[in-house]
Amino acid sequence: HDITDRLLHAGRPSPPCRRPSMPPSESLRHPLVRGAGTEPWLGRNGFAPPRRCRDTGALVALLLCFVAMAAIAAVALREGDIGRLETGMDVTNQLCGLRREGYPEAIAERPFVFFACLPYGRREPTVCTAECPKVSGQYVRWYNGSLISCPTANGRSIPATTYPTTHLQQNCVPSAASLYALVATQIDTDAFPSTLEGMLKARWLLAAAACAAALLAAGWGLAVRALAPSRRLALLALTACVSSLLLLAAALWFRFLQGLSVAGEMPVLQGSLQVATNAQMAAALAAIATAIAVGVGVALSCGLQQRLLQAGGLLREASEAIASLPALLVLPLLLSCAIALLAAAWLSVSLYIASAGRVERGVLHADERLQWLFLLHSLGSLWAMEVLFHWAFCATAGLIVRWYFGAPSLAEGGGGGALLRASCRTLRYSAGSLAIGSLLVLPGRPLRFLLEHCLHQAQTDGSGKPELRGVAHCCLRCCLDVATRHLQYMSHNAYVLVAVHDVGFCEGARQAFELTLSNIGRVAVLAAGERLLLSLGKLSIASVGTAAVAAALSTPLTAFSAADNGSGVACFAFVLIYAIANAWLVVFDAAVEAIFLCFLVDQAENDGETRPYYASAALRSYMEAHRPTYVLPSMSLDDDELSHAIQQMGGLDSLEPPPPMRAVAG
Repeated sequence: HDITDRLLHAGRPSPPCRRPSMPPSESLRHPLVRGAGTEPWLGRNGFAPPRRCRDTGALVALLLCFVAMAAIAAVALREGDIGRLETGMDVTNQLCGLRREGYPEAIAERPFVFFACLPYGRREPTVCTAECPKVSGQYVRWYNGSLISCPTANGRSIPATTYPTTHLQQNCVPSAASLYALVATQIDTDAFPSTLEGMLKARWLLAAAACAAALLAAGWGLAVRALAPSRRLALLALTACVSSLLLLAAALWFRFLQGLSVAGEMPVLQGSLQVATNAQMAAALAAIATAIAVGVGVALSCGLQQRLLQAGGLLREASEAIASLPALLVLPLLLSCAIALLAAAWLSVSLYIASAGRVERGVLHADERLQWLFLLHSLGSLWAMEVLFHWAFCATAGLIVRWYFGAPSLAEGGGGGALLRASCRTLRYSAGSLAIGSLLVLPGRPLRFLLEHCLHQAQTDGSGKPELRGVAHCCLRCCLDVATRHLQYMSHNAYVLVAVHDVGFCEGARQAFELTLSNIGRVAVLAAGERLLLSLGKLSIASVGTAAVAAALSTPLTAFSAADNGSGVACFAFVLIYAIANAWLVVFDAAVEAIFLCFLVDQAENDGETRPYYASAALRSYMEAHRPTYVLPSMSLDDDELSHAIQQMGGLDSLEPPPPMRAVAG
């Protein structure tokens, strides 16, 4: 029956399906339009379907993940102590430089750890001192003023005396390489705690970078509204992205070279495993940034630049929608605060995990069990962050759909009441859909981007290359058979249907996929270009912010030394700044996806004459001007299946058009 219906309607306009007296938003056939009106649309039985929670299994899994994260945090808080990362400990496990109950009064003014008996070949005892000694021969005393005695090989004890040392983090490092080798294993920390120590030391710098990222993202949103009607936005995005990536690579290489020069000035550090690990991590991070910059440059030369220059029409329409619904600007602010709190909670729990363990005579033996659970804690935090992004996307998409089809209730308070209702409705009924969608969308993004780029290249670079068209036909047919059926389902388009109707994520993904599959060319040429334009803006903001953080770590203001791990700070800063930028630009992402789907429905349901279009003249002109020149193979019906069906029915001439539809009273 499906094959027959497709053949009967192939190449013929759809018959009228609504009465002129009915409001357009209630009479169009597609559920996306019917759900955009002020009244709930009627189901097949003539009654409005009651809303209920969807994807409850995924919601239960998310809640169980939160329970596991809470349990990990409780154990870390009980066993950990962030002070162990901030300063050192003496032989009695007392933290130097801190004022705590039961500690001697003098220890609060002694922030450094000194190895009293190191010249005699012993690493113990360790004692807190106010400053690292520079000369030899002075007696070393306990906090009550008594002399520290060092046992010798012949069984005698002699008073401990000072020796030349150098201040390195919270330790007084001996200037002699032979003495440093005795305590290197105790001073050098593993990569995991050293990375978190650097984040703790740069916490205020990270907070400032997050605030600056919010300002840059807001400025980028203003630039989108001002420059979207022309190609200047694409040129700005290209220039900003390439320049920021080169700036980031230069800042990271400068920090790496500065660390090498500082270590070269202190010969004792050349044998430090921690310094060597920090240098390797800095070099690897700089190499990755350079590779990304080169990769982006190569990708732009392979056709991405042309895609970006074609984009802008949907963003212009999205900016108009956001300007008419100023309440949407509250979402980025709330989302940024939520992301900042989530990042602070992740960092706090991670610090307690890194400092948890058994302490013996001033040495911390880390709890490896908790360090493995750190992975679960991090994955749960990323999942929670994605759920927040998808919540904002879903609420915005539902509001934009109603704006597109002219729901009159949005005029009140700039859409504030509608936004509040949409947000609460999303959390009430679609929390499970957000949970499963945040897991399924992430793996499909890279392959989806590659597939859309191949589709775009086949449509824009095929003129004069018939042999490439044949190859593209075969390859893209394979891609559509395998990847599109599965991974293309898992896109943000599903939330447009989830926001408007009472459907789960998978059902919304299926409906959105069926809608976009017949317009896969426009998806590749237009919608993907708009998304790429926004992604380049986020990447530019994250690169500039991370470059500023890396440059600040190289200045004396942050007091970072060669032993401090700045690579973890740079990575965390990049993720945090990108998340903040995404929080401010997610409304544009949602508006672009929703407007694109609404336009497809609008074109399918209306003819512009008896049924006027909802799309503005500018949007229709833009979509018509960028219509794909090459029609890609359809997934709806195979050629062999189509020919076989035609032969079974006696050819196309034997097919009769369907009878006209009539409106029935009542």
